[in-house]
Amino acid sequence: MFSIKIIRFIQKILFCLITIFITFAPLKSERLSLKEIIKIQHLTVIILFFFLLSTANHAQSTGSSFINDTLQDHSQHKKEKKYNLYTQLKFDYGGIVESVRNNGIEDYFGIDLRMAWQKRKNDTYSALYKAPKYGIGLYSGNFNNNDFGKPFGIYGFMDFPIRAFYNTQSRWNWFYTIGLGMAFNFNYYDPEENPGNELLGSAKNVYIAFSLEGRYDLSDHWVAGVGAGFKHFSNGRVHLPNRGVNLLPFTFLVQYNFDETETDLQKVKLKFEPLNIIDIFIGVGNKNFEYGKSVYFKSTIGLSYLQQRNYKFRYGGGMELFYTAGSLDRIEGDKSNFKKQFSYGVVGIWEWVLNERLYIPLNVGVHLNYNTENFEHRIYQRLGLRYLAGKQKNIITGVGLKVTEFHADYVEWTIGYSFKKDKNTYKLLF
Repeated sequence: MFSIKIIRFIQKILFCLITIFITFAPLKSERLSLKEIIKIQHLTVIILFFFLLSTANHAQSTGSSFINDTLQDHSQHKKEKKYNLYTQLKFDYGGIVESVRNNGIEDYFGIDLRMAWQKRKNDTYSALYKAPKYGIGLYSGNFNNNDFGKPFGIYGFMDFPIRAFYNTQSRWNWFYTIGLGMAFNFNYYDPEENPGNELLGSAKNVYIAFSLEGRYDLSDHWVAGVGAGFKHFSNGRVHLPNRGVNLLPFTFLVQYNFDETETDLQKVKLKFEPLNIIDIFIGVGNKNFEYGKSVYFKSTIGLSYLQQRNYKFRYGGGMELFYTAGSLDRIEGDKSNFKKQFSYGVVGIWEWVLNERLYIPLNVGVHLNYNTENFEHRIYQRLGLRYLAGKQKNIITGVGLKVTEFHADYVEWTIGYSFKKDKNTYKLLF
């Protein structure tokens, strides 16, 4: 047992050293081109892959005796720990869409270093989503073009097994993963000092990531995977230009599981007590209408009615009122001052419930009054992330992006209150 512990300790040290080398050495080098960086990364990935295969084979040859020797201790350890822990190293390459390529980005390479955790005890939402993983990631990218800089970022993410392909007996598992955070260190547009970047007007931008991945269990601890994804960078029109950077890269993944256990998933029949919800919220933010000019205050007041008839989704509709500062100076015509400064509309609401507190609003609205001088259009959308705070889960907090005609209107920082009587307990199922 002692020799196995030493071997596993050496494996972890080697993996950490390789991870640090891949993440921080070549990507930030000023002397290497992107093609040279990619060659180094590919060589390192090959070395790492064979290293994982060797450790997997060793684990298979020694794993049975080790598990038999430590079954009792491991069972006690499992009862004490609340979460399984994972670390992931992801590589992105390529996926340059035509609109981005036409603006000067021809190459892309990125790395994500992520730490994730998973509940050991199966509750309502881990049963619904097949024990998802939640975590924090660090991102670093390279466009091989100094006009855009070398961004790095931090974000939160969720890994969800795909139910249609979920099979505990197979070494292959399929996931979709969602990430949201902030990216920094972009070289933003400047007409004199940096005219080559016409996509982004700020050094800090929102980071959104989505990917579909197939992952293969090499052993109890090591996992390798491939997939394809989507990455988006923009600032929500706080600074112009804000056309954004969109990428569709291929993804390669290496994962290390610190624990040998998985959440004990069982088929259970979930009973949900339907409920009615009335939400009221206020959103605030800023918007830039012209490069180099002032940034103006914007706000939203929303009132909505929703029904929730299962654990995963709720839907409904509402009314929303929007205020834009400086409208009286921009808008001419016969409209009243109220209609110049305020737009309003009706909205259809669909919310994806991730757990009893966290959810994603996906809304589509129709402006009944709007002003094209404020870059508003008849149809608008909203995508965001919200969290229900407080003991009764009634306080709405979150951030969202209001979009009009598929262009960012502004980023809404949200606070509100949810009126509801939720009789569901969300207790542990087993």
